[in-house]
Amino acid sequence: MIWLSAVAALDTMSNSLQHILNRVLVVLGVTLVLATGIVLVAHDGSTGAAEANRSAGAATATDKVPIKDFLYDPDGITVAAGTKITFTNEDSAPHTATSGPSPSPDGVFDTDILQKGQSKSITVTKAGTYAYYCVLHPFMKGTVIVT
Repeated sequence: MIWLSAVAALDTMSNSLQHILNRVLVVLGVTLVLATGIVLVAHDGSTGAAEANRSAGAATATDKVPIKDFLYDPDGITVAAGTKITFTNEDSAPHTATSGPSPSPDGVFDTDILQKGQSKSITVTKAGTYAYYCVLHPFMKGTVIVT
């Protein structure tokens, strides 16, 4: 119904105005296609250098997790209960470290949005395995094992 109203309104416009609107729509469409392509290239599912260097399924004993190249590095860590874990965004894009299975936060911890160069520490006091992810980029995932 709205589409028909818009078509009727366009019919009453001058040809030059229709031409301008058509050009704007084409530019917007091309922009959308290019933006989508950039996002896909930024994360095409291929293995990056940091990801290739990780050992599959092994958790690293560390309390520092740099975020770079759209990855948590390492993506699996092991800490003792009560250890302060520091996430640092070394990437050009903003990121979070939010506990829960992607994309469902569980409220155990959340760094909020970290801009490039920002850090935030969290502490988990109860033993267990905690999945986490980036709210802005749900394909980014990691695990904290608390002993």
